[in-house]
Amino acid sequence: MTRRTAIWLLVMAVALTGSCAFGDLLTVKHAHGEVKLNGLIQTYYAEFEDDDITDTFELRRVWLCAKGSVYDKVDFKMLMRFDHSPTLLDAWVKLKHIPHLELTFGQMWKPVTYEALTSSVELPFINYAAPTQWLMNSGLVSRDIGAKATFHLDKDDFTMVLLEGGVFNGTGINQRDNNDQKEWIVRACLQPTKGIKFFGDYTRGTHGTKVLGVGHDEHQAYSAGFAIDYEGLDMVGEWMGRKHHNLNIFVLDKSMNGYGWYVHLGYKIDTGYDYFHTVEPIVRYEYVDPDTDKHIINDLGRLLTYGLNIFIDKNYAKLQLNYIWNINDNGPGRELADNVFIAQLQGHF
Repeated sequence: MTRRTAIWLLVMAVALTGSCAFGDLLTVKHAHGEVKLNGLIQTYYAEFEDDDITDTFELRRVWLCAKGSVYDKVDFKMLMRFDHSPTLLDAWVKLKHIPHLELTFGQMWKPVTYEALTSSVELPFINYAAPTQWLMNSGLVSRDIGAKATFHLDKDDFTMVLLEGGVFNGTGINQRDNNDQKEWIVRACLQPTKGIKFFGDYTRGTHGTKVLGVGHDEHQAYSAGFAIDYEGLDMVGEWMGRKHHNLNIFVLDKSMNGYGWYVHLGYKIDTGYDYFHTVEPIVRYEYVDPDTDKHIINDLGRLLTYGLNIFIDKNYAKLQLNYIWNINDNGPGRELADNVFIAQLQGHF
């Protein structure tokens, strides 16, 4: 680790410990329910081995969230980001009048892939896995405006069966509906015992704006995997694929069948202290083949990420260190075109 890297880590530690309080920022109770206000700050540093790529230090996420309930029958959430320009991320209302059934309306994450549905506060790595990023870049994994129904069967303090079905505009975040065919999504998650999950989802529809004289990009997407969080063991594996037609004015109706998968393995070690109470060494292997090599040579991406998570308190204040080895020297974005060391310090308040 270079001297410059050590200096940036020190700056991040001072910034966090000097400016963040942990826990709910504000809770207001009223006669019909309550409202909670909380936020997230993530400071980020990246150092590339390639001298042609600029090392960077930035505020990666600055979010403020208000969520609450009315009469225990209606939940709501509004999430704003402020790190680049003010943007509305989540804005939804959830109805819970029928036992085991919830109806959600508004802007939310589409129920696609396990990793994308994991809160940014709880992600075990700084970056999403390469196949998840690939589907995010395509717009399939994103926030969108729509409606979703959720059926769940609970046992004690965990959900045994979760079934979701939704319909979304397919135009992305904060965008009006301009599709003549919606995105239909179904998802299932089974948890036979606490800490062990099996899940999968399927999407069919169109996405994005209509290509002049051609139409919409019709597609199908699917993912399946498992997650284990048991007695310190942290293991997740997920496979995902996409079939679609590349519609543009130059290449018409060229079928593409991309796919990818990742697996990560970590182990949480209890230090016995109130602060810096847990450390987690973790490793992830990622593989993605977007199947665009009809037009771009060698689009296969393989990455190996070594990580260390240091949990500062029990409310998701943590320091994350990742070293990414790009095995193929390419990837879904320029930021992964070289081996890179990244660090992130997070305060959830």
